[in-house]
Amino acid sequence: MRKKSLIFIYGMGLSAIAGFIVGLFYVLQSFLIEFFWHENVEAFSRPVINAIILLVIGIVIFLTRKHFGQLPRNFSNVMAEIRRTGTVNYRILLAQMVIPAVILVSGTSLGPEATLVSSTVLYGIWIGDKLRYVEANYEKLTESNWQIILRALLIPHHYLIRRENSPEHRGIFLNKKITKIVYFLNGILWFSIVYNLFGEPSLIIRIGESNWHYGKLGWMLLILLVSYATGYVYLKAMIEIRKVIQSRLFHEITLITFGGLAIYVSGLLAPEILFSGQHNFHLFTTNWVGHSVLYLIVISFAKLLLLTIALNTGWVGGDIFPVLFSATIQGLAVSQLLPSLDRTFVMVMVAIGVSSAILESPLLVGSLMAIMFAPLNLLPFVILATILLMFIKSLQRRYTKYAPTVFDQIGDWLHGLNIF
Repeated sequence: MRKKSLIFIYGMGLSAIAGFIVGLFYVLQSFLIEFFWHENVEAFSRPVINAIILLVIGIVIFLTRKHFGQLPRNFSNVMAEIRRTGTVNYRILLAQMVIPAVILVSGTSLGPEATLVSSTVLYGIWIGDKLRYVEANYEKLTESNWQIILRALLIPHHYLIRRENSPEHRGIFLNKKITKIVYFLNGILWFSIVYNLFGEPSLIIRIGESNWHYGKLGWMLLILLVSYATGYVYLKAMIEIRKVIQSRLFHEITLITFGGLAIYVSGLLAPEILFSGQHNFHLFTTNWVGHSVLYLIVISFAKLLLLTIALNTGWVGGDIFPVLFSATIQGLAVSQLLPSLDRTFVMVMVAIGVSSAILESPLLVGSLMAIMFAPLNLLPFVILATILLMFIKSLQRRYTKYAPTVFDQIGDWLHGLNIF
């Protein structure tokens, strides 16, 4: 019992370190963006500064891709490697966080969530390998002097046992799922400590207030269905754009240059579509309320277009918040076409429908909208909308040829991957 308790406490320490470092990544990318894009820069010098930033970051992307491959590592690729080999190379973890933080300074219309998700998985595998070593060598370590013990516990890339190399030590705890959840929550706790310690702005931004009533649920269903169908069309268009890019641009330098030019032109013509958009949801109740429907639709399309180009030319990052932001812009536009309906309600329903189709995960979208953006009195509607879209998604899987998405793989990992 003492052995398991000490190993569990050690795992808590490792998960705290992981959460702390991931928190530092978030703070770093936020600091770099603020430093290079602060509002005190003279307007006439902004294009020159943007060009220099993009040139330098383009060189960084080219050099790092030659040595490390794509960073941040795509979650699908990480999971594929785990299924193929039973483990994954986590020696690139520091580069996995530093390089993406630098890339995001470009204004690539993407967010930090890709790095957060894949890094969490990589740290989970690393924690499991460290715990297996301690569990397998526990008696030997207890008989050693304190220097050997500290060396084994603290050196990150040594004193490891991979799961596939130790059949007798694959499962360390009787209830592994609870252990995973506890370690995961502990990591989030330490991430939050770092996040708040450096005064990062809150991720929870409620987009206005709503006075919607249950008597108009018919409108809710109509808006959801039309929005989901529209998002599905957008998804197909984004796939076709990716195919065009992949069929026309073959060389690494050409891809990176094309992506950099797209970001540069966007910065000149529509700087509001740069970055992830996660901290700009307040615009839906302030600056953008008076914009025309045409302006909002164009901005939303431009955001999705830039996102697609960036994802497929090396200027990678997370697409969850950018898609939510773009979809909410469309919701604001649609709300102006339906002035008799509650504006915030229309925005939220359109955002859920469009984003669920593009990201192919109603549960993820509904959860984020409920936790971070939707007014609290709309939570019952958000939950109902999420359930309806999950049902529609299940029908798609049943009656159409379906390719598992990154979010399906996250679910598989949470339910089936025994990393401890």
